[in-house]
Amino acid sequence: MRHLETRSISLVAIFSALYYVMSYLPGIPAIGVPGVKIQLEACMASVFGLILGPYLGALASFMGVFVSWALPPGSMSPSGLVFLPSPVINAFLVGLIHGKKWKSAFAILAVLVAAFWFLPPAQPTEQYFLIGVAAMWDKILALLLIVPTTILMERTLKISRVAERTLGRAEKLTIPFVLSLLASGFVLMNGWMIAVNGDILKFQFGDYKISFGVKELVRPIAPYGYLWLLIGVAILATAMLLYTNPRRNLLWGSLIFLFSCFSAVIGGGFIVGLILGVLASFLASIRKNLPIPKMTNVEMLLYFLLAFVGNEADNAWGNDVFALPIVYDGIFQMPIEAVRVAFLVSPYAYFIVRLIQAVIASLVAVPLIRNIKASGLGVFRSTAD
Repeated sequence: MRHLETRSISLVAIFSALYYVMSYLPGIPAIGVPGVKIQLEACMASVFGLILGPYLGALASFMGVFVSWALPPGSMSPSGLVFLPSPVINAFLVGLIHGKKWKSAFAILAVLVAAFWFLPPAQPTEQYFLIGVAAMWDKILALLLIVPTTILMERTLKISRVAERTLGRAEKLTIPFVLSLLASGFVLMNGWMIAVNGDILKFQFGDYKISFGVKELVRPIAPYGYLWLLIGVAILATAMLLYTNPRRNLLWGSLIFLFSCFSAVIGGGFIVGLILGVLASFLASIRKNLPIPKMTNVEMLLYFLLAFVGNEADNAWGNDVFALPIVYDGIFQMPIEAVRVAFLVSPYAYFIVRLIQAVIASLVAVPLIRNIKASGLGVFRSTAD
């Protein structure tokens, strides 16, 4: 593994912070497993693997998921601890495939898939073979998609080289400024609602409750609640400075990052503002006012397939771990019959979740990678070997 440069360490830190920020988003309840949620931030691990490569991408994912587990809104629960490696595996496999090391990725995913049939829920195999099929059929599909994804990637690289020769006709970078404006809008709205209510924001959808902000900090200064608007004003002012004086982009990007992270105290602009601010700060920091290469439909399909494979690898680890007696019996207090039922009732639901995660990851990756390529930052470690 190459020596970690200052730039690489900074990128790992920024992406880890982004992962933690997204941990505030409400997860999707896992079907058949009480108390477990599928966190949407896990899909970002695919993007980390794409941009940083297998090793740095896995490191950023590990740091992000560990901090999310150890700090609020996490609770350092044993149930969360056993699934910590899932996003790491996601980033690592995506980085391997994108780095033309698809055989290693194929072997790792194949082992994860095959291992399930040797675990108690699928034993004896002749009686419970269908349990393994229900739990792993979409992972097998992902395994089969690795080779065509690699072939598609070779075609995409050729298209990208042609696009790079026509950068002079592409549009200029404006995304950091626009994202900062949107982030300030969400944070201002969040701050105004807290000032009016004098408390953190709470929403309820049936039996599902969502709250934003740190009540221990918000409630004591409720009489001065309008001061929270200054966070949004600060992001807005910094965005204007970024637009009028782009040569100081590193300074403005750092300030946007700090103000956006501080907004987490009041809910981070319903989390959306926080995420937009962190993305804007990253893109602003690497901005060099270069043209943006065009993104083709083939590239968008490639990122979707890579994210799908990565998220299925994430889920394969989760299934294997959950099928261990020390987990389903020791942590979740579930009898093996209930575990088998859980695997049977949810195969298609989880497949849809993985598709949604892949779509989210590809939608994030497309504008992010466009701007990184335009910046000339050269952080695509996976394709450099």
